[in-house]
Amino acid sequence: MDVLLKKQNRKSLLICVISCIGLLYLIAHLTTKSTTLNTSREPAAQATAESQLIRKVKKQKQQLEQETSLLEQHILNKKILPVEFPDAFEFHRPHVNEKFITYLPHSGFHNQRIELENALLLASYLNRTLLLPSVYLGNPAFPWLRFDKMYERLLLQTKHGLEYCSLIRPDEPLPTECLNYPRWTTVPWTFFYNFEKLNQKVRIVFREDLSFEWIMDSFKLKMDDIYLFKDYSPFEFRVFDLPESTTPLSRFVNRIDLSTLEAIEEKVIHFGSVFGTYRVLAQSQEHKELLLFIRENMIFTNPTLVDIASRIVDQLGGIGSFVGIHLRVGDGLFKVRASINVDDIFHTLVNEYTDLTLKELQDVYDVNHDQDRKENNEYEIRQLRDSHQQQQMTFEQPIRIQHPSDIQSRLAANSASKLPMCQDRKNDRFSGTTIFIATDCPDPRNHPLLRKIFNTFPCVFVLSDFKNELVDLGKIQVIEEKVKLTSYLIPMVDAMIASQGHSFYGTNASTFSTYIERQLHPVYTHQTMELQGAPQP
Repeated sequence: MDVLLKKQNRKSLLICVISCIGLLYLIAHLTTKSTTLNTSREPAAQATAESQLIRKVKKQKQQLEQETSLLEQHILNKKILPVEFPDAFEFHRPHVNEKFITYLPHSGFHNQRIELENALLLASYLNRTLLLPSVYLGNPAFPWLRFDKMYERLLLQTKHGLEYCSLIRPDEPLPTECLNYPRWTTVPWTFFYNFEKLNQKVRIVFREDLSFEWIMDSFKLKMDDIYLFKDYSPFEFRVFDLPESTTPLSRFVNRIDLSTLEAIEEKVIHFGSVFGTYRVLAQSQEHKELLLFIRENMIFTNPTLVDIASRIVDQLGGIGSFVGIHLRVGDGLFKVRASINVDDIFHTLVNEYTDLTLKELQDVYDVNHDQDRKENNEYEIRQLRDSHQQQQMTFEQPIRIQHPSDIQSRLAANSASKLPMCQDRKNDRFSGTTIFIATDCPDPRNHPLLRKIFNTFPCVFVLSDFKNELVDLGKIQVIEEKVKLTSYLIPMVDAMIASQGHSFYGTNASTFSTYIERQLHPVYTHQTMELQGAPQP
């Protein structure tokens, strides 16, 4: 009851703050007009103008109060689901001699998630409290930059002082400073994950501001107390927890042993980027167990997302009743190699869930195979090619058939779909296999990239087939900014559904696919999570 009351009081206070900001904006806006008019009017005319402005302010105040009341009703009636921000010290209040660690967030959600994983490891290894930034959601995402540039960019990319932008009506022109306002937002990690258990292993303070000043003001420090661990390349360093480890640096530039970081005496170690899977190694047995614990607790727990995914999974036959796929084809190298990645997954499905012959594939189901094995040269991104060092790779390969020896008994056991809503009944041959595709492909059911999957398997589903179940996504918003999160949350619901199949197949080199495969899929299907792909010492 106390928790509910606290949340309700927080919502009421938030609505009050929004109302006050709106009123101040209106008064300031109208006062500016009044000052401009008064410079050229006689006293009587000025009095009339001031009277009109006062009436206008009162009218605007009434309208704002009505909007505030309506907002409160929408929240109470769950027509709006506000993102709730925790207090900075909700989980931990530091003592005077405590030391800290923090970093700068960048790139998309999953790159920031990997940063969080590495930061949690470092905080635990060094016995420092993690000053945790919020998640930055934007389109396009904020890129990695060198430390000084990224810090400057994040400070400039602020909404402090721009609260009035959310109060401007749709029929009013947007000031220049408000043009980018709705295109990005920040959300606390607690919106996605439950931090109760993580906080038992790592002390966490939520960083409300990314400025050095916030750190100094919050903990009574000076700039000399902050050690700036500046990076000059995206993969500047790799942290080794075992001094005897011979793990290669791989794409990382410098080796940093844990003892080097332990020797830093400053109260705060401030990193730039800490992105990169296994950038912070966990090779001792204690650290392996810690990494598994962190990953087991970085599973989506937001109740709205969980409910939506659960309802759709039930319509697909339940947990473990379908094949889950994640296809990333919309940007970067994934767009260049979209048809190649689709073809890889298509042939895995053909091998595992059909008895098609080589001739059937060549003549009917995969007639464009050779073309599909080529990169899309119309979408050239040389920088990404260089960073991945894959310029010389070739993807051409002949069609092969590699069915398991028991394929006929498998197909006989699943001879017909139990679902009443497969896309059509003109091809029931492989209707016993239900497939769900999570993808950023636009209009996937009609897109040429996915055509051969849909043409071969009659029971393939995508998220847009379940639009009625997605209504609640449109209710979630950061109400202080009036920014809805639908476009950012759709990929997460997609992933939560795809991860609950009996099998999962992802896109090569996608951090999103890796997250589904290594974390979501084993947890949601009640399997044991393992540290897949972990470098050996």
